[in-house]
Amino acid sequence: MSSGGHGSALDRLAAELEEPVARLGIQGLSTTRLEVLLSRAECRAWRVESIEDPGVITACCPLGSGRTTLACARPPLAEPASGAFLVARSLPVGPGRWVLLGRPAVVSRSEAGKFELLLRSLRAPRGEFWRVHGGVLVQAARAA
Repeated sequence: MSSGGHGSALDRLAAELEEPVARLGIQGLSTTRLEVLLSRAECRAWRVESIEDPGVITACCPLGSGRTTLACARPPLAEPASGAFLVARSLPVGPGRWVLLGRPAVVSRSEAGKFELLLRSLRAPRGEFWRVHGGVLVQAARAA
């Protein structure tokens, strides 16, 4: 258990994430592990490929890192569909498995092309893209 006043907040977050993490086939997260994973969380965009079981989404990273499985900790701001983008703070919980924190913004299929153009126009050093541009993408997704 973490100390320094963070334990109770981490305990609450671990409890909140228990169900979405279980949907991904992972057995819970300790607060110590959660603290490490939170340091790796970034605002990311994901192109929806398909909606699996309720709350489980197959998506791909538009930067080409491949297919992944997502679970939302809370319902998205709109109903995602194949071809849409989900944008949210993304917590890596296992190989090819991410939990989306908060309520993910959804860029509809009809707006996805414009959003993709925005993604292609942004530049950042290799491995820094999401850290550098995550906030801009969240704002753009909410405005779409």
